[in-house]
Amino acid sequence: MRNTPAPPSQCPTAPLPAVPQTLTRMSSLPPPASSMAVAEVEARDWAEMPSDALAAVFGKLDVAEILTGAGLVCRAWRRLAATDPTLWRRVDMCHQGDLLEAEEVEAMARAAVDRAAGTMEAFWADTFVTDDLLRYISQRAPSLKSLQLSLCHHVSNEGFAEAISSLPQLEELDVTFCSLHGNVCDTIGRACPHLKRFSLNERWSIVQSEFASYEGMDDDTEALGIASTMPGLQELQLIGNNLTNDGLMAILDHCLHLESLDIRQCYNIQMDDVMKSKCARIRDLKLPHDSISDFKYRAYIVSSIANSGSDFEVDMYDDLLDVVTEDDEADFDDIDDFDDAGSAGGMYDDEFDI
Repeated sequence: MRNTPAPPSQCPTAPLPAVPQTLTRMSSLPPPASSMAVAEVEARDWAEMPSDALAAVFGKLDVAEILTGAGLVCRAWRRLAATDPTLWRRVDMCHQGDLLEAEEVEAMARAAVDRAAGTMEAFWADTFVTDDLLRYISQRAPSLKSLQLSLCHHVSNEGFAEAISSLPQLEELDVTFCSLHGNVCDTIGRACPHLKRFSLNERWSIVQSEFASYEGMDDDTEALGIASTMPGLQELQLIGNNLTNDGLMAILDHCLHLESLDIRQCYNIQMDDVMKSKCARIRDLKLPHDSISDFKYRAYIVSSIANSGSDFEVDMYDDLLDVVTEDDEADFDDIDDFDDAGSAGGMYDDEFDI
């Protein structure tokens, strides 16, 4: 009798299907590049960014953004902001006076001047500049080549004259809607022999337009100062000036390198045939009745309805006031630490553990 195997206690498990070779190959592949990039970004140490690359980034920021933001991120960034003078060679603080308190923005200006370490070449600002700050800049930035002051009513003739005498390298000077008058142009020309671009802009008011023909409403003092002391001028802007044909003729006779002349809203000027002939050599010429639509500070000008060839241009909410942004609420807790007699706006001087 033949022995037969006992029946199995359970059915045998079905054989597993073979793993496709394509899946086997995929399992051995490295993770996708996108996953690696994400991991790399998450692990990046921004403090180790090369200084030249970081300086290029900082170069896109304004003074306030560096002093109160990027320059405080970490030790390496603070060190660069405090020790790299190239970041402070050209300082544009226009409109900062509209966003911050005067003491705050003046402290930042002093800090910028100090960090430039004598290499500052351009300083542009408005509203908040005073005689003291201008003196501070002139004493510590002797190589300054460009200076722009707008709406700086706290700068006096005497304070300006003192500061400008210490800036012999100036090539560009823009003084717009400040309170300077009289022999200021003569002072500038004698102190700055290399001046090539000069702007002295004033407001021509409706009152002036109605009474310009009366004594005292025309004045060639500034024009004659320009003619006698600025022979190297290439560009001249005198918006709203009280000069007459005599003053303009003197400028044209003595400033032989002049290529650009802007005398918009200079309504004492009569463009007769003689004057037109004299101005013919000027490549870029803007005449008294030309539009001021491209003038940066046109929002502050009250044009004369009687004399202006354009519409009545009073728009106090124009481009100038659009600079206010959503992130303009800078607040400095250490403002009380600022000492007006201090040497450098100490509220922005940090101790660096280098």
